[in-house]
Amino acid sequence: MINQIGPDAQLRIVGLTPTAQRRAILALLVGRSRPLTAQEVHAELNRSVRHVGLTTVYRALHSLADAGLLHTFDLDGQRAYRHCGTAPHQHLICTSCEAVTECPPDILTIWLSELHQHTGFTPHPDRLDLKGICATCSDR
Repeated sequence: MINQIGPDAQLRIVGLTPTAQRRAILALLVGRSRPLTAQEVHAELNRSVRHVGLTTVYRALHSLADAGLLHTFDLDGQRAYRHCGTAPHQHLICTSCEAVTECPPDILTIWLSELHQHTGFTPHPDRLDLKGICATCSDR
């Protein structure tokens, strides 16, 4: 599975050159539940690794997303990025804490089948983002 291998291998598998910036950005985003904006990625990289220009961060994020290593989300009118699994999945997005959870595809398949039976609508399940409140925020 691509998520269980290092950043260099992930980049090579999708045909990208493993530059220092791409490796650093990918490593920063792996394992995070909340997507980060380009400005947040830029700030964290410059705090922890070394100086990376904002334009370079934008370019790297776009190339990683175009290659399928990152998914993009619209959070409060800003584009945010998150490293996701490569298996088909959908996203459950908490509108309170902005955490993203990947939904198991078998759960969605049942729901989409019922949706089609009741409405005749045939959705494309390759990308579905469902917004709501996560269990952690509901318990507060």
